Amino acid sequence: MKTQLEKLEILRLSNEESNQITKECLETALLELMAVKDINEISITELTKNAGVSRSAFYNNYKTKEALLHSITEKVINKVCDFLKREYNRKTPKEIYAKFFEAIQKSSRSFKIFLDSDLNIDKFLILENAFPASSPESHYKMIAKEGAFYKIIVEWFQLGMKESPEEMGILCTKILET
Repeated sequence: MKTQLEKLEILRLSNEESNQITKECLETALLELMAVKDINEISITELTKNAGVSRSAFYNNYKTKEALLHSITEKVINKVCDFLKREYNRKTPKEIYAKFFEAIQKSSRSFKIFLDSDLNIDKFLILENAFPASSPESHYKMIAKEGAFYKIIVEWFQLGMKESPEEMGILCTKILET
C-alpha cells in the first residue's frame, strides 16, 4: 500500500510546497485512521507511517494529534466562513441552510469523525467569524442562533438524515430566522 506522499508522486519541491504537502498528508492520514479508531488509540508512529512522513516532519508542524485535528477543523470552519461571506447576499437563508445540510450529507463520514472526536466544535463561532457583531446584543443573538443551528445539525445527523437538505433549509428558516 502506497503512503499519502507516494500517491502524490512528488519529485522536487520548494520548502513551502513540501511543507504544505506534508501537512495535507498528515491531515488525510489522521482522518483515515480516525475512521476506524479513536484518536487516543492512534500513535504518532502509526500516523506518520500512514502519511509517509517522518516523526520530525510531524513535530515540525504540530505538537500533538489534537493540534493536527484542530488545524483540520479550522480549515473547514474557514471554508464555511468564506462560503457564508460569498453567498450571504446572493442566496436566501433557506438556500444557505440547505447548502450546509447538503455538505454534511456529502461528507457524512468526515462529519461523524468530528462528532466522535472530543473536539469542542462549539468554540468555533462560524457566524461571529463571518459576520462580526456590532453590539453585545447582536453578539449574543448570533451565539444563540449558532448554538441552535449546531444542535439541529447534530440531531438531524444522529437521527439518520431522514429529511432532505431542502426540507432542513425550510425548517431552519422557520425556526432561526424569526
